[in-house]
Parts: sequence; structure tokens; C-alpha cells
Amino acid sequence: MSRTYFLISISGGGTWAFPVDNKEEILDKINEPDNELATLNEGGELTEAKFNELYPQIFELIRSRGLLVGEDVEIDEVLDEEEAFPTPDLTLPPEDLDYEEAVSVFKGEGLVPG
Repeated sequence: MSRTYFLISISGGGTWAFPVDNKEEILDKINEPDNELATLNEGGELTEAKFNELYPQIFELIRSRGLLVGEDVEIDEVLDEEEAFPTPDLTLPPEDLDYEEAVSVFKGEGLVPG
């Protein structure tokens, strides 16, 4: 049996489940601010103000569209039959990542491949 959810883990912020049918749509939406942050950073144009505007958008999307595992959806509902604990498909840095740390994180494809 395959998973019906794909999982995004936020360091220190829980694991969020999304219906697997919506995976590409969700990742595309997360990729918008992620790619903009990476592009600005690579060009030396990422300011703290721009980071503070764009980075929270990633988490707003996750919280508004996802189900918090263990609260909104039970852990056993998101497990593959061979898993004992949910393995995230994507792990993000903490929501309180600061600007200085972001400069080292947002390179190339950013947080989300693609």
C-alpha cells in the first residue's frame, strides 16, 4: 500500500501532511518564494527586509493547506505499511531561521528541488 499523503517536516515545527494528489501543486506554491529567495541571494540582492517578507510565505502556505501530523491527522494514517514512524519527503529549516543563516541556505535550487 502506498502513502496517501506526502509529508513536509519543519525543523522544530512538526510534520505536515498533504494529499499526495496535490503534491506538485503544493511544491510549486512553496517553490515560488523559495526560488525568489535563492535567486535574490545568488545575485547578492537578498536583503533582510526581502527575506522577512518572503520566507514566512512558505510556512503560511504549509499551515493553511496542510494537516499537522498527530493533531489534525493521526500518525498511523500517514504511514506507509513498512514504516514505524513517518519519514518526511521534504525537511525545511526552522521557521525562525534568521537572515544570516538564510544567506548560507538559499543557494542553487533553494529549499525545494525543482
